[in-house]
Amino acid sequence: MAKAKKTAKSKKPAKMAKGKKGNRKFTFLFLLVLLLLVAELISYVMKKANEAKVINVQKIQEINGNATSGTGFKAWDMVPYAGGLALTDQTSSRILFLDLQGNQTGEISGKTEGAPPFKEPSGLTVDASGDLFVMDTWNTLIRGFGPDHKPILRIDLSDKRYYGPRGLAWDHNSFLVADTGSHRLARIGEDGTQMGAWGTRGSSKGQFDNPYDVVLDDHGNAFVVDRENDRIQVLDGQGKFVREIALGAQPTAEAIDPAQKTLYVSSQEGRFVKAFSLEGKYIGMVAEAGQKDPSIPDINALCVLPNGDLALLQGGTRILIEHILPPPAQ
Repeated sequence: MAKAKKTAKSKKPAKMAKGKKGNRKFTFLFLLVLLLLVAELISYVMKKANEAKVINVQKIQEINGNATSGTGFKAWDMVPYAGGLALTDQTSSRILFLDLQGNQTGEISGKTEGAPPFKEPSGLTVDASGDLFVMDTWNTLIRGFGPDHKPILRIDLSDKRYYGPRGLAWDHNSFLVADTGSHRLARIGEDGTQMGAWGTRGSSKGQFDNPYDVVLDDHGNAFVVDRENDRIQVLDGQGKFVREIALGAQPTAEAIDPAQKTLYVSSQEGRFVKAFSLEGKYIGMVAEAGQKDPSIPDINALCVLPNGDLALLQGGTRILIEHILPPPAQ
């Protein structure tokens, strides 16, 4: 019988299949690169759009401690007080009181602060009665003074393992403390009882790295300057994480305007003062209108005055009172 001829197998279909696979791979890589480029473009456009958002202010007063108050100061914190300002003057280890023209109206120092003498007074806060409280950092004390500047409160935190606490906020019947060296936020009762403490060192939600300052909104949420993590971290009244506001640079200080529901944050490293809604939405950068360089650098403390003006402490030695201008008509 004749042998059947073997039919040669065609390699063409295999080549075609291989070619189709190569085309699919190329298409996938092309689409991936395209998506990455589009994402980068969107990020760039959004960044530029944010940079373009500006809150124009006009300087209405400048207070140079050396020239105006006659005594000079190197301040760490500042709050509105008795129609003027109270400052923690670390160079002279005192609390200094100024009117809004820069005239000294009083001080708490020397024998008036009681024992022991101040050792780097830092964060300030005021209650509804006009009592003033200060974080006496290296004495590890919360100290309170009445409107007559006489001592009314002294809470020793040294036995509760606090280390270099700086930020302080009054919350109705207790204090919130930014315990900087221990990387946590704590609640302290008026009797000195520790009512809660939250956080460890780290960068995750609810962790801190050198918390520096703390302020409260009307709902009892704590806005914490999480310095080394380049963010503001928001916790509720029970210490639970709510949100974070990324800044891209180390924050230095913060203040809330309750009337406008606006958070202002300064960064000496980033050379800016930025505004956010209390929900964390970026509003714009504070800039002096009509200036060649509108940025306001080196702001190490700030507060909102009762009339809505901003008081900015520049380099600890100069106070700028800035009036917020209405946005231009569309």
